[in-house]
Amino acid sequence: MRRLFLVSLLLTLSTLSMAGGPWIRGYRKGFVQLGYSGLYYNAVYGPTGSETAVFRNTSDVTLQLYAEYGIAKGWEIRGVLPYKLLKTGPSTNVSANPVNAGTLTGIGNMGLGVKRALLDGPVTVSIGVDALANTFTNNDRLGLRTGYEGWTVLPYLSVGSGGSRTYYYAEAGYGLMTQNYSNFLKLNGEFGYRLHPRLWVAGTIDFRLPAKNGPFFNTEAYQFTGTYLNDQQFLGAGLKAAYDIVPDKLGLTASVIGALAGENVPFSRSYNAGIFIKW
Repeated sequence: MRRLFLVSLLLTLSTLSMAGGPWIRGYRKGFVQLGYSGLYYNAVYGPTGSETAVFRNTSDVTLQLYAEYGIAKGWEIRGVLPYKLLKTGPSTNVSANPVNAGTLTGIGNMGLGVKRALLDGPVTVSIGVDALANTFTNNDRLGLRTGYEGWTVLPYLSVGSGGSRTYYYAEAGYGLMTQNYSNFLKLNGEFGYRLHPRLWVAGTIDFRLPAKNGPFFNTEAYQFTGTYLNDQQFLGAGLKAAYDIVPDKLGLTASVIGALAGENVPFSRSYNAGIFIKW
C-alpha cells in the first residue's frame, strides 16, 4: 500500500508538522522531504471562535526539513526542523490595531519522535510519542513568534489499513505542554485513493481541543497575529496529493488545508508543497 508523506498541516495550528499514519518504515529505510507552507490572512479566529478583522495583511511562511528512518524492525524515528518567515503589513485602522508592522525570522519548534508498531496486518496499529522543543524567536512589540514558548510532548495511538488502491487511518493523541500553555486533545484522520500508478490524492481532517488548564496569557499584539497562542482550538480539512517522479525514490507533494472553525488561530487556508526522496 501507499500513503501520502506530507510535511505540514495548519502550521500555527498543529502541534507537530509530521506525517501521519500507523505504518513503520523498514529497517534502514528512510524518507526526507523539504517542504514549504504558507498562511496569508487579514483576520483571525478570536477567543470566542468568531472571525475578527486585524486590519492588516499577515504572512506566515515555513521552510521545513522532515525525515523518517527505520532504526529496527517495527521501530521508526522522525524529526522536523522548521524555519519561519513572518511578516505583518501596515495597519489600515491604527485606532483598532496600533501594533507596528514588521518582520521576524528564525527557527521554529524543532521536533523529534519515535513510533513503534503493535500490529502489522490487514489493520495496522502503532503507538508513538513526539516531542517539540521550545526553540523559538519572538518580538513582543510586533506580536510575532516563530514557535510555542514551551515544550510539547504528544503520545498518540494510530490505526489504519490500506491496499494497492486505497488507504485510511485515524489517530488520537494528548499533548502535554510546559510554560503554562494548556494541554490539548488532538484527533486526525485521512483517506487516500490512487488515481494513477504514480499519483495519490487524499482528504484529511484535523481537530484540536484545548483543556484550558494553562494560564499563559495572549497579549493583544499576539492576538492580532494569532501566532502560537494559548488555548488554540480548530477543526481543519483539506485535500492532498503526492506524485512519484521516480517511483519509490523521488516525488512531489502538495495540499490545501482550511480551518473550518477555530479559536485563537489565523483565519486562513494553508498552502503546502514539498519535494521528497526515499530509499
